[in-house]
Amino acid sequence: MRLMHRLFAETVGVLTIAAIGIAIAQAVSHGSPAPLIAAAPWIAASALIFGPTLVPDRLVARTQRHPWPWYAAALGSLVLGFVVHWRAGILATVGFVAMLAYTLWFSRQHRPSSTVAVGDALPDFPLLTVDGAAVTSAVLTHHPHVILFYRGNWCPFCMAQVRGVAAQYRELEQRGVRVALISPQRAQDSEDLSRRFDAPMDFYVDAQGSAAKALDIVQAGGVPVTFGAGTNGDTVVPTIIITRADGTVAWLHHADDHRIRPEPSTFLEVIDREGIGVARPTA
Repeated sequence: MRLMHRLFAETVGVLTIAAIGIAIAQAVSHGSPAPLIAAAPWIAASALIFGPTLVPDRLVARTQRHPWPWYAAALGSLVLGFVVHWRAGILATVGFVAMLAYTLWFSRQHRPSSTVAVGDALPDFPLLTVDGAAVTSAVLTHHPHVILFYRGNWCPFCMAQVRGVAAQYRELEQRGVRVALISPQRAQDSEDLSRRFDAPMDFYVDAQGSAAKALDIVQAGGVPVTFGAGTNGDTVVPTIIITRADGTVAWLHHADDHRIRPEPSTFLEVIDREGIGVARPTA
């Protein structure tokens, strides 16, 4: 199952190309474009999986658990496929199943246990700076923090979230709140990411997933095989922890679907509501 998860995206991509090829061959053979309908669900499935990578600033699915219009269009293509020919219908059906597998299985995340809860002290776990220095989670307990556990540079949803936090950094800085971004990816990748943003956010590496294990947010087989460099194929459940100045947890969020993330404005609302950090200046 773990290997299936790691191979899922690449498999859908390869099968989409094959489905399009079969549909084109059938269309040429029958002298009609009708068989191309069978490839529509495959194209839709690939667009959901790979579209955010190609167009990262247009993440429609970021706050949409079920893309109902996509489902409806793919289901319509499935029905039309059977009208054209039973083989086209079967090809379309398998593509529709691939789409459902992505949204109902592949994107779902491990549900963490209650290892840490609001009011608890931030657990102790080891980290590395991007320079390779060994530190512990104690470095996150001297100031209020927004701590973001993200999967890696390869994840377009994570990158959209990091960009959103970077855009809100001045608001967070005014409140005396620091930002720490933690990933199990290679230090080199995290260092490259840190250079993309004009915001003094702190980047850390969760080597061997020690922090993720301490918080029970390991997502087994969450890294696609083509992006596995520097990992054993496991990653983290996208997680946000907001801490107070004394290191206690004020708010946390575990994504149960890797596409669904809280907006950075939510962090500001929590910080202001809980009185974390410095009070926001009045105009």
